[in-house]
Amino acid sequence: MKEITAKTKLAGILGNPVSHSLSPRLHGYLAEKAGFDMAYLAFQIEEAGQLGSVLAGAKHMGFLGFNVTAPYKIDVLSFIDEIDEDAKQLGNVNTLVNRAGKWIGSNTDGIGFMRSLKRKGVSAEGKHILLFGTGGTARTLSYKFAQGGAASITIVSRKENPLEEIGQLTKNFAGTELKTGLDVSCQYDICVNCTPLGMGAHKDKSPIPANFPYHKNMLCCDLIYNPTKTLYLEEAERAGAMTMNGLGMLLYQGVYAFERFTGETVSEEICDGLFRHFESDNK
Repeated sequence: MKEITAKTKLAGILGNPVSHSLSPRLHGYLAEKAGFDMAYLAFQIEEAGQLGSVLAGAKHMGFLGFNVTAPYKIDVLSFIDEIDEDAKQLGNVNTLVNRAGKWIGSNTDGIGFMRSLKRKGVSAEGKHILLFGTGGTARTLSYKFAQGGAASITIVSRKENPLEEIGQLTKNFAGTELKTGLDVSCQYDICVNCTPLGMGAHKDKSPIPANFPYHKNMLCCDLIYNPTKTLYLEEAERAGAMTMNGLGMLLYQGVYAFERFTGETVSEEICDGLFRHFESDNK
């Protein structure tokens, strides 16, 4: 067991609830393998109004930073000093770094997902993307796909005007066409489920219709990582498509946050070990 000393640096995650969070284990692994003296804890914040006092106290106590999870990724904007360009465009942050007494906000979700794509040997450039859902993560991925040179992004949602907000995010990337509504005659390259269908009370449901045009060169992604394989991913595998769950995004967003907290660079060797460490739970 790692020894906590008077020199141990502190970081953590803010949200409600956080008892299920894998972040303490994730950052504990990274700190151990990188040889960085840090303790990472989960802090349940009962209401948004408490964020200001929590962050003020943590700043004076010398915390390295925080991850921020639901429901506070937007609320926390009121209490930070600076924000990076991607997070400003997206309107939410998931990482806070205490730098010279200022809280610097950023969002590592999108870059975490794009790196998990790279791990699968897939690039967004020139690809036709299909996204199910228009929540915060869907908006983040739309922005990163457009930034990465996607040929088109098609949004499927129950919202009446699903492109209104996402269109504002992607309007500066003229090479990406934004569409709405599933067209089964199209051949999509990357399909991502950004909805809760496939987990918890919705575990027997899939956002994908029965006549969906799967093909062997398609990568089907689900942001859900528990269960490891949702009904959607099972159906995609049976149809011969490649699949990827949400574990890679979770781990890589944590890697980027850790690097920002500590100033350390996490090697590919440590990243590979991190994946083996978490994937072993599902064998």
